[in-house]
Amino acid sequence: MSMVRWVFVVIIAMLIGFFVYVEMNNEMPQDLGVNEGLLLPCPDTPNCVSSQADAEDEEHYVEPIIYRGNVKDAQLAVEQFFLSQPDTRIVESRLGYTHIVVDSRLFGFRDDVELYFPEADSVMHVRSASRVGYDDLGVNQERVRQIRNLLVD
Repeated sequence: MSMVRWVFVVIIAMLIGFFVYVEMNNEMPQDLGVNEGLLLPCPDTPNCVSSQADAEDEEHYVEPIIYRGNVKDAQLAVEQFFLSQPDTRIVESRLGYTHIVVDSRLFGFRDDVELYFPEADSVMHVRSASRVGYDDLGVNQERVRQIRNLLVD
C-alpha cells in the first residue's frame, strides 16, 4: 500500500472514530431541570456557562438576564427565537422553565440550553452547556449574549 493510501485510510478511520465518539456521548443528561431553585452546576470543563455559577468563576459565570414585562411574554420570545434557528428543538416547556437542544451543523455536537424564570422576579437564569468535548470555543457564551440582546433591547 502506498504511503498516500495509508495516510488516507488512517484519516478516514480517525474521522469515523470521531463521529462514533460524538454520537455515543451525545446522550441527554438525566439530571437537567430546576431542583430547589437551582439549575445543574457546570462541570469543570470550559464548555458550559451558567448564571447560577459562582460570580468569581470567570470561566462559567454569566450574569442573569433581567427582562421587562411578564414571564410568559419573555419566555415565549426566547422560545420563538430558538425555534427560528436551524437544528434547534424545544425538549420541555412549562411556565417558568424551558429546555432547548441545539445541534451544531458541522459535527453534530449537542448543547443543552436551560432557561429558568423564578416566580415573582423579572430575572431569567440560564445554563448553556455542550454535551461533548472540552472547550466550546465561546459558543455558549455567545448564545447567552444573543438571548440577553433579545430581552434587553
